[in-house]
Amino acid sequence: MKIKVNTSEFLKAIHAVEGVISAREIRSVLSNLKLEAETSSVSISATDLEISIKTSLNAQVEKSGDISLPAKQLSSIFKTIHFEEALLSTEDSDADSSITYITDATKKNDYKNKLNGMDAEEIKTIPKVDASNISDFPTAMFAEMIRKTSYAIAHEDQRYIFNGLFMVPKGDKLVFAVTDGRRLCKIERPLSTTLKFKDSVIIPSKAIREISKMIATAETGKIGIIDNQIYVNANQIELLCKLIEGNFPNYEQVIPKSSKFSAVIPKEGFQIYLRQALIAAEEPTRQIRLTFTKNNINFYAQTQGVNEVSINMPIDYSGDEVTVAFKGEYLSDVFKSIDDNEFRIEFSDSSSPVVFKDPSDPDFISVIMPMKI
Repeated sequence: MKIKVNTSEFLKAIHAVEGVISAREIRSVLSNLKLEAETSSVSISATDLEISIKTSLNAQVEKSGDISLPAKQLSSIFKTIHFEEALLSTEDSDADSSITYITDATKKNDYKNKLNGMDAEEIKTIPKVDASNISDFPTAMFAEMIRKTSYAIAHEDQRYIFNGLFMVPKGDKLVFAVTDGRRLCKIERPLSTTLKFKDSVIIPSKAIREISKMIATAETGKIGIIDNQIYVNANQIELLCKLIEGNFPNYEQVIPKSSKFSAVIPKEGFQIYLRQALIAAEEPTRQIRLTFTKNNINFYAQTQGVNEVSINMPIDYSGDEVTVAFKGEYLSDVFKSIDDNEFRIEFSDSSSPVVFKDPSDPDFISVIMPMKI
């Protein structure tokens, strides 16, 4: 293989795919990137066996071919070289390895970097996808739905179905639901065109993270289910990931049908008092107690023998006195979903699920289970 590439564009392509590589992978094929050069482009792929990602860029291909190179070293090299175009030339070393030389394509700089590679066949790339299995999807809407829900995905939970985002196609609507067992987020949006797949799927959190990066600046995208894997294509990046198998819990049952008390609270003021209270909250839960009394909410937190804080915030509230305790992180996270200047909180007592709503977004809801007091 012998190719000439734009240095900055090549580095962007590396960044687009290297996120799937685990930091724990050292000197393994799974710590490598696969480069495939043909005609006038080069593709770069990475996989961890569960998720695969691939992108391509224009290149001057003097000799087609493929090679597997260590991702960390390749990324570091292209972060530090300062010339505009790089030449990558591969030579066979022995039956199991090859050497790739990286030099200044213009020969203005006397630079030469030798990188040992491996057999590219050991990395399986994303195959060509049948267009009849994929649908166009609105990337901006997907990005918003992910932002408003994904923070509640569990991580490394033994209940593996909680480690992903539940996507539910409903004809001309789409629902995302996420729970970690202690909180739940649900959002619904209309679709201009229905998706080709009808079944609900659970997308792993790692794939959600990569999809978010892919669609952040994309105007359009394509999505489909291929052999029980989620396929997404946006910004000249393709992703294919195994779905989480299992039955997602009935999220509608978790959402209270009614609540005894409610209040609409200014978001900015609440966040200021919450940050002040969190300073005194004891690790690891950083518990915050909210006490609702007539026209007031009290923030209380303490670290036994070290710090204690009590802050009052005037609000419009006329219900009974109720104290509800929350894990501090959960209270902070819920505001990642609320775009309005105010939020609505609904509750019944100290132990029942508490509902958070965005007045400007009736199709979003967040539910948090209180802590024991």
